[in-house]
Amino acid sequence: MSGAAGPGPPAGPGRSPLPCAPRPAAPLQLAGGAEAARPGVAVIDLRFPRGAAADVQEIVFRNFYTAFLSIRVQRPGPGGSQRWVTCLRDLCLMPCPHTEEGSQDYFCLHRHQMLCDVDQVTAMRFILRQPSPVWLHFTIEDLQIFPPGQKSPQKDFPSWLSQLTPPEQPASLHGELPDPEKVSTEVQQMWVLTEVIRARQAAARIGRFDVDGCYDVNLLSYT
Repeated sequence: MSGAAGPGPPAGPGRSPLPCAPRPAAPLQLAGGAEAARPGVAVIDLRFPRGAAADVQEIVFRNFYTAFLSIRVQRPGPGGSQRWVTCLRDLCLMPCPHTEEGSQDYFCLHRHQMLCDVDQVTAMRFILRQPSPVWLHFTIEDLQIFPPGQKSPQKDFPSWLSQLTPPEQPASLHGELPDPEKVSTEVQQMWVLTEVIRARQAAARIGRFDVDGCYDVNLLSYT
């Protein structure tokens, strides 16, 4: 499973993210200790205002040295309870955690990439992992959640483009082509005539020294 990465966030008219305030990334703590665990793991919790539920279409964010991302969502369960389910597991954001590639790319995750339904979501939890000790700080930034029913700006086209007429089809040449059998017959006749002319020319070249069935010795050359 992979997400689309690009140089900048998808933005444009007609796209309004859901109101939400994600908390800063909190590093995972060792049980009974104050030091952050290594390899690094951090968690970002996100809730929608006033406990509202939302349908999620896209998740857009900018990476900051996070190597792997998992997402859990909270949805209504049986009997009015709330339960957490994993909708994305260990998405690779950096091909090699020890290098810069992918470390600050923008990503766009769509609902069809999720492992479960992402409707009626009341809370989200982003689990960040960075196994490399090279990077001391890692998180995701510019986090935005988009609902369904909004056009992606990449799919918007100018009005004049949709009014273009389809390209004209080339005229059919089938009716204007000569009969292939007729062409074949004429080619064969031309070949026969060519062979006849070539044979006569060869006979003329050979017989130019022939006089009454004999050769004139004076006209012959010796080497």
